[in-house]
Amino acid sequence: MKTKISLIAFVSLLALNACTKDQNVDPQEATMLAPQDVPVLVTQAVSKVYPKATSVDYSTLQTNSLYVANVIAPTTEAQVVVSNKGIIKEEAVKIAKSELPAAILTYLDTNFPGSTFENAFKKTKGEKLGFRVELIFNKEKYSVFFDQTGAFLNQITGLQGKPGKKGPAPVATEIALIDLPTAVKSTISGYTFKRAFLVKDPKGMEVYHIRIDKLGVPYDLVVDRTGKILHTKEVNTKGPNFTKIELKTLPDGLISYLNANVTGYKLDYAVAILKDSVIVEYHIGVTVGTTKKDIHLDAKFQVLPQHQGGKSGHNPPNLGIKELKASDLPTTVKSYLDSKYAGWAFVKGASGSVDNVVKFYHVVIEVATKKYMIEFDGSGAFKKAVSL
Repeated sequence: MKTKISLIAFVSLLALNACTKDQNVDPQEATMLAPQDVPVLVTQAVSKVYPKATSVDYSTLQTNSLYVANVIAPTTEAQVVVSNKGIIKEEAVKIAKSELPAAILTYLDTNFPGSTFENAFKKTKGEKLGFRVELIFNKEKYSVFFDQTGAFLNQITGLQGKPGKKGPAPVATEIALIDLPTAVKSTISGYTFKRAFLVKDPKGMEVYHIRIDKLGVPYDLVVDRTGKILHTKEVNTKGPNFTKIELKTLPDGLISYLNANVTGYKLDYAVAILKDSVIVEYHIGVTVGTTKKDIHLDAKFQVLPQHQGGKSGHNPPNLGIKELKASDLPTTVKSYLDSKYAGWAFVKGASGSVDNVVKFYHVVIEVATKKYMIEFDGSGAFKKAVSL
């Protein structure tokens, strides 16, 4: 039986590729791997863990080094990453959406509104545990990875491939520093290694997504097997980032709102407020007869609660960023941190406001040797956590 090479479970988790028993999420059109090409130590390791498996498909990730077993058993679906020595590096099993931590569900609702959930997997064995969620958002497929606390780690877009085959197929896998190719280790020499993920591009080439720390600043690198850096990005830990732009052309939704709710208006100004390059609010100034009004709408063209009916006069939005001390954090924020991150230590924080109304809080904390950046809305309700 032949099996397609796929990528594997990712980042600090053997996040398994989401798929059903009749759907293979296989991104590759690479060479097949026949059973006789799989080392005996690999098949023995998988058989020991899943002696009653009804189907096991094997593929390679790192040539002559790492193998992946996509397993279908009577009561579960799983994915196992095994070294050529028969050592199981990662193991993950398929779970229901309801089994995901609340922090992950909140993150998905906030960052992928209206997305279609496909599958979820939980890493049950490996150095670092965690979760992986497969979903469709804006007609694009995503594999989203989280650590065991529910903090976001990373995401892969468009690598889940075509439906129509059996068994779960891997997309990416966490890989230890010691298992990186010599050339890749040479490239990151001198930096603090945090974690690495190995994927294969559509041509079957190995690509390494690596998180490093340089003088206290985290960076994400994309490196090929030869050690060549393909992409570098500084991880934003600076907190909220507000900008505003003058709208020369109004969105259709904004025009529809004005036509339906502000009869006879004359447009004086229109401004979009962006957070990290994504529109979160619209501020519009209009004149109706002799009356001037300011109207504040959210990204879906719904009136913001504190601005029902529109404000009198013209007040272009005033954006503010404020650095915070630990003592400045709202009680709701502190309570959440106490309950989810016992022993947390404050590193830094900031709040973002529009017209003196706080819209969100960003807090960077440290727990033991791990750092997290956690975002809350203006009321102090949790929105997302990102592992640094």
